[in-house]
Amino acid sequence: MFTSFSFLVIGFTVFSALILFCANAFFLKNVNKSWYANASCAALLGSLVGLQLGHLEYFLHGTDVIEQQSYRFFLFLAPPMFFFFARATLLPDQKWHPLLLLHLIPVALNFLFRYEIAVPLIFMMGMIYCISFARYVYRLRSGHRRFKFEIFFFALFSLIAVIVLILGLAVPYMDHKYFYGFYSNSIGISFVLVVAALVMFPELLTDLAEIAKSSYSNSTLKELDIQQQAQKLQLLMQQSKLYQNENLNLGMVAEAMDLNAHQLSELVNRAFNLNFSRYVREQRVQAAMEILARQPDISILAISLEVGFGTQSNFYAAFKEITGKSPGAYRKSITR
Repeated sequence: MFTSFSFLVIGFTVFSALILFCANAFFLKNVNKSWYANASCAALLGSLVGLQLGHLEYFLHGTDVIEQQSYRFFLFLAPPMFFFFARATLLPDQKWHPLLLLHLIPVALNFLFRYEIAVPLIFMMGMIYCISFARYVYRLRSGHRRFKFEIFFFALFSLIAVIVLILGLAVPYMDHKYFYGFYSNSIGISFVLVVAALVMFPELLTDLAEIAKSSYSNSTLKELDIQQQAQKLQLLMQQSKLYQNENLNLGMVAEAMDLNAHQLSELVNRAFNLNFSRYVREQRVQAAMEILARQPDISILAISLEVGFGTQSNFYAAFKEITGKSPGAYRKSITR
């Protein structure tokens, strides 16, 4: 039973890794598309797939793969690749520096130490990266209103990281079949969490990057009246209905406001305690709520297109995220 479940999660990992890479590289909007971001994403996903294929080798043939340098290469590569990808996603404006290659030093553990020593060390390093990532996200103080149910995913991800750390430290003292079983399942469950988070919150990576940028950069609003600019933005949204443009982006609104993109991003963050993507979604959902109340016979699809959502699925996701109800359930509640 345990092995059968492991086969399922290994298959899911390999399939979803390909989907996640394609989504990040070609379909997710407003995320870092640089060679650095794409390369670190591919290396992270590839290392996790390599580990899962090693686990599959064990389950099929009983090979103790942790004694193989090829398996340990992927094991030692995954933590620094997690660091590089998280950095590229959360801090897209930070330039690449050769000193960052120092984070690849742990890969040398594969050749310098016995695996009984090296494996616990690399798991400890991976845990440090996970804790740093969790602390960084939590410290995005301006985004606390943004994160509600999403924090549930981060908590589960951190819990899995703790469990994996315990597994890594116990490798020299436990039967390796338990290590392979629990580790392969932990990787698979982590992929499930990532896929579920991106399906439920498709703007999550974009929002994180925007919040990080506005929270940790120097203020660009020193010469501006924040309240006046916020009122101007509200008028553009409510009277000119800029949100109806499906392709609306930060640069377009900034140009209409006679601001640069950094100023507008900080303005939205300071004035409304939101990032720009969330602010636009709230404007669209608010307009949709008014149409649902005013025109009970209009179709949900027509409303989603009218308020600027490209697809009905994105409209449903945003409406449920902001109101806690589906558009149909909301319409029924106001009808009553």
